[in-house]
Amino acid sequence: MMKQNRYQEYHATKDEKLAKLYAIIGYPLNDDALGLLSITCSNFAKEYNDCAPDKIYEHDGLAVVGDAILKAILSIEYFTPSITEGTLTDIKKDIENNAVLQDLGLKLDLPNILFSSNTDLQGKKKMATAIEAIIGAIYFSHGFDACQDFIKRTILK
Repeated sequence: MMKQNRYQEYHATKDEKLAKLYAIIGYPLNDDALGLLSITCSNFAKEYNDCAPDKIYEHDGLAVVGDAILKAILSIEYFTPSITEGTLTDIKKDIENNAVLQDLGLKLDLPNILFSSNTDLQGKKKMATAIEAIIGAIYFSHGFDACQDFIKRTILK
C-alpha cells in the first residue's frame, strides 16, 4: 500500500483491528489509544506521519515495558528456592526468545491485526516486539496481574 493511503487504511480499519486485539487479550483495554499504540509498527507509523494531518506513534517504547514485565513474570513463575541463576536464565531464554514469540504471534494472527508496512514484519524480532507491546499495553491498562494472566494463557499454556 502506498504511503498516502496509510491515513485511510488506519482510520478505516482501526476499530476492526482493536476488536481483534481485544478478542486475543480477552477484554478491552481502558484506553483505545493504548491498544492502537500496541499494534502500530514503526515503519507504518512513519509512513502514516509522512502523509497525515495528525500523528500516530509506534509501539517500540511500549515493547520495552512489556519485555521487562515478561521477564519478571517468567522469573516469578519458575523461581524455586533451589534454582540457580543460570538455570532460571536459561528457562527464561527458552520461553521469551524471538522465535517462540514469532510463533505465538502467528498463532494469534497478529500479522492481520498489526498496522504494518512491508518491512515491519520481516524477521522474528518484529513479531516479538508486537507481543511485548501488547503486554505493555495490558500492564498500563489493567496492571501486573492481568499481564500474568495473559502470559499464562498465551505463552505458558
